[in-house]
Amino acid sequence: MKIWLGIVSVIALLVVAALAGLHRWFNPPSPAAQLFYNGTIMTMDPAQPEAPAMLVKRGEIVAFGDVDSLRDQVSRDALQVDLEGGTLMPGFIEAHGHFPGEGLSAIAVDANSPPIGDLYSIDTLLERLKLLAQRRPEGTLLAYGFDDTTVGEQRYPTREELDSVSDKRPIMVMHISGHLGVLNSAALSLMGIEETVQDPAGGFYGRDAEGRLNGLLAETAFSSVRARLLDLSAMDGWRVMRRAAQQYLSRGITFAQNGLADAANIRALGPVLRYGMLPLRLSVWPDADAQEQIGSGRLSLTPGPRGYLGSVKLVSDGSLQGFTGFLSEPYFTVPESYPEDYLGFPSLSLEALSEQVARFHCRDRQVAIHANGDAAITMSLDAVAAARAQCPKIRQQPVLIHAQMATAEQLQRMVALDVIPSFFNVHVYYWGDRHRDIFLGPERAARISPLAEAQQLGLPFTLHADSPVVPFQPLQLVWNAVHRETASGEMLGADQAIDVKRALRAVTVDAARQLGVAEEVGQLRPGMKADLVWLDRDPREFIADWKAIQVRGVWVDGVRRFPGGMSE
Repeated sequence: MKIWLGIVSVIALLVVAALAGLHRWFNPPSPAAQLFYNGTIMTMDPAQPEAPAMLVKRGEIVAFGDVDSLRDQVSRDALQVDLEGGTLMPGFIEAHGHFPGEGLSAIAVDANSPPIGDLYSIDTLLERLKLLAQRRPEGTLLAYGFDDTTVGEQRYPTREELDSVSDKRPIMVMHISGHLGVLNSAALSLMGIEETVQDPAGGFYGRDAEGRLNGLLAETAFSSVRARLLDLSAMDGWRVMRRAAQQYLSRGITFAQNGLADAANIRALGPVLRYGMLPLRLSVWPDADAQEQIGSGRLSLTPGPRGYLGSVKLVSDGSLQGFTGFLSEPYFTVPESYPEDYLGFPSLSLEALSEQVARFHCRDRQVAIHANGDAAITMSLDAVAAARAQCPKIRQQPVLIHAQMATAEQLQRMVALDVIPSFFNVHVYYWGDRHRDIFLGPERAARISPLAEAQQLGLPFTLHADSPVVPFQPLQLVWNAVHRETASGEMLGADQAIDVKRALRAVTVDAARQLGVAEEVGQLRPGMKADLVWLDRDPREFIADWKAIQVRGVWVDGVRRFPGGMSE
């Protein structure tokens, strides 16, 4: 018995040592001292906007000043970083996205059309799925980023077309919005979806002319299917996360965000965050059900060194480019099978949304509500107003995600209700032409993401890309906020453009404030964490040519993560 206990003790010590080694591998210590000099240090702090040099100790910013005086404060072996005339600024922060969704390219077909990808037809999609099947001989075949309005056929693939790739393996093709998808027969069978299925509230099942399921699922009909088919193996999940982290770091992003985490997502992320396996920060936003499980103790999230439990994410409508966003006036044009007065639809009734918002707000939890169309924004603000009236002492600041069609009156209500909008402003670039010509018409399209009006009202706001809907490239967000240019090169709503300094605040200072971490990151000030991006030129001067701005280095907690971090 004593021998057995001894063996158990040795095994336990080995496990502890292995875990300690694993933690050390992913979490190297920051240098004792680092001196950054010979460039522009843009702090994003109004009290001291720029400095000639900056001193960091053990991952924390400690001082600014001239380089010679700062050198006197450290030993000769302090690490010195010559910025070579470039610009050092706070690392970029993702206000809303679905990390690690961009990493799906490691295991799935990238079905994006220009200007993101190069898919022009359904035939090409089918060929790429066949190639994926050869590369991955088992499991579900996935494709993401498909947009029916950009392929030559101007439609979704059908169930039968996907069956031609495989009638035995499940296949799921996700719309670029993430709100719709197409399944083949094997996937429909796996999900238990039969011909007699009824449309759920807030969603629908597509059918052909004979009334048979055509494989298309939308909104609430799709969400649970999407979650189940994206429940990846540990190895695939690691491949996806590794690629996403490498992509983010290469763009100067030090803080990512997972914006609608169900219980399965949270369980999968648990060890990754606990052992600091991600080289950047991550805020996890649970959905309503996951938050209930967290509150009751049935689910837990140990944040670890760079993890955060963020807002409770709720959803009030769908996607404008998927015709499921909820409008107060009909869509400009609609598919032939839709009624002319089609408005889209809400994901929840006002009563159900109000109950959710009040439940979490009154428990002192920040809520973040997805709302694209103006009718959905009205519903969301009504729900917030009711929650504030019910629990007036709670000071949490609700977030309105996307807020694309916010009217002047709705922006004023956001000020009164202390709501911070996070605008999906690169819709102007990626879908602006189609919003003008197909979805919304010229007048409504011109005021998508009304940044200038929000700025004039003094309303804090952030910018996001809803990654992987489109790639989260912070400098592109800043450029599009300043220039309001569509993919065709046309200007859309020039009067809603803002200046570059305000746009940079939206992906640093205000993003940190929205995420509740403004005392840690988002600015360069003594006492703040050294989350930094080194650019080869000043974005305030060169944002018009944003693609030419190069990321030379990225630090998180004072540890240089790019180049390096997670290699492919």
